[in-house]
Amino acid sequence: MAQKEPKDKARQYKPSTVRRLDTLSGNECAYPNCTKKLIVEDGISIISKICHIAAASKEGPRFDEKMTDDERRGFDNLILLCDEHHVIIDNKENESKYLISLLKKWKSDHEKKILELISSKNLLSKHPLALNKVINAIGSKMDEILDLPETENAPNPEIKILFNNVKRYESVIREFAPYQVKLNKIYEIIENEGSTKKELVLHNIKRIYLGVKSQYNGIEDIRQNADIILDKVIEIIWDNIDKAPNKLDEFDQETIDFSLMIVIVDAFMRCNILEEPPKAI
Repeated sequence: MAQKEPKDKARQYKPSTVRRLDTLSGNECAYPNCTKKLIVEDGISIISKICHIAAASKEGPRFDEKMTDDERRGFDNLILLCDEHHVIIDNKENESKYLISLLKKWKSDHEKKILELISSKNLLSKHPLALNKVINAIGSKMDEILDLPETENAPNPEIKILFNNVKRYESVIREFAPYQVKLNKIYEIIENEGSTKKELVLHNIKRIYLGVKSQYNGIEDIRQNADIILDKVIEIIWDNIDKAPNKLDEFDQETIDFSLMIVIVDAFMRCNILEEPPKAI
C-alpha cells in the first residue's frame, strides 16, 4: 500500500534545513536594516519565524503552483524573520511590494553578510580539530564504490561558477575557496598516515551529488537549479553526519557549518559537485 504524503508537508521542515537557517541567520532578522534578534535576552526563547518566500499553500502570498511541497519547504524557499516583518511580508495587501525576487535577494545578501562575519572569526584557529572531525564524519564509510577520475587540480572557480550558473552560492564559493590550501594540508597529513579518508570523503560527496543530479534532465536543467542542487547535497551530507559514529557535539553549530562549507567548496572545485566545464571554456 502506498504511503500517503503527510498533511501540510510544506511546513514540515527537515532538521538540517532549520539548522542551516539558524546558523546563517546570525541571530538577526533578514529584513534589511532590522536590528531585532531572533533569540531574546534570556538566551533560550526563540521568536524567529520561518517564512516561506513562495507560499506554503494556495491561500498564502506569492504561491507558485509549479513548486512541489519539498521545494516549498526547502532551504532555498525559506527565510528567517522577526515576527513583525513576517506579518508585514505575508499580508496579502503587501504582496505586490514583497515579490519572490526581492525576498531571495534579502536572503542572499543576509547570508553573505553572516558568512563573511563567521569567516572573520578565524574559527579554524580556535577549533583546529573541527575540520578533521568533519572529514572523519563524512568519510566514515563508503556505501558504494564509484569509478571516478581523481581531480587534483581544481578548475578556475570563476569559470565553473559561470558554467553551472551558480547564483546564491557564488559569494560562498569565493569566500571559502582560499581555505582549500588548509584542507589540502590536512588531507596530505591524513594520507601520510596511510589513510584513504580523502578518497572516502570525495567519493561519498560525488555519490550524493549523482543521486541528486538524477532528479534533473540534462545540463540546462542542472544550470537552472544549481543552487537548489547544492542545498540538497549539503542537507544529505548533514543528515549523514548526524548518523555518523563520530559525533561532533564538542563543537558549536557555527564551527561545524564553517568546516563543512570548506569541504563542500573544495568538492565543488574538484568537480565532485556540479558539472565540469568543457576544456574549451
